[in-house]
Amino acid sequence: MKTVRLIFHGFILLVANMAGLIVAHILCRAFGVSYQLGIQVPLAGIISILLYLAWMFFIRILPTERLSLQTPRENILAGLCALLWNPIVFIPLHFFSQEYLTSAANIAALAIFQIPVNAIAIFAAWKIASLIKLRDGAGSN
Repeated sequence: MKTVRLIFHGFILLVANMAGLIVAHILCRAFGVSYQLGIQVPLAGIISILLYLAWMFFIRILPTERLSLQTPRENILAGLCALLWNPIVFIPLHFFSQEYLTSAANIAALAIFQIPVNAIAIFAAWKIASLIKLRDGAGSN
C-alpha cells in the first residue's frame, strides 16, 4: 500500500504542477502580460502549491488514514515520484495536444520547475498536517 500511496501522491503533485502551469498561462494570455515567463512561473508555482495543499486537506477529511502520507520520508519520496511521472505524462500529453514529440529541454524545464515548487508544497503540507495533529492531540486530552 505504501508504494501505491507514494506513486499516487506523486501523480497528484504532477497534476497540480501541470494545472498550475496551464492556469497561469491562460491568465497571462487573458491579461496580455508582455513578459509572460516572469509572471507565469511564479504564479504557476503558487497555484501548484495551493492545489497540492487542497489535495492534502481533502484526503484528511476522508474516513481512512491509509491515503495520507505518514512520514517526512514518504513526502519526499512522493515528490520524487512526481519527477518520475513528468516524462511519462508530459510526452504523450504534448504529443496529442501539439502533434509532435516534445524535446528533452521541455521535460528538463518542467523538472526544474517541479523541484523547488514541490519542495515547498511538500514542506508546507507536512508542516500544516503536523500542526493539525498537534492541535487535535492537544484538544483530546
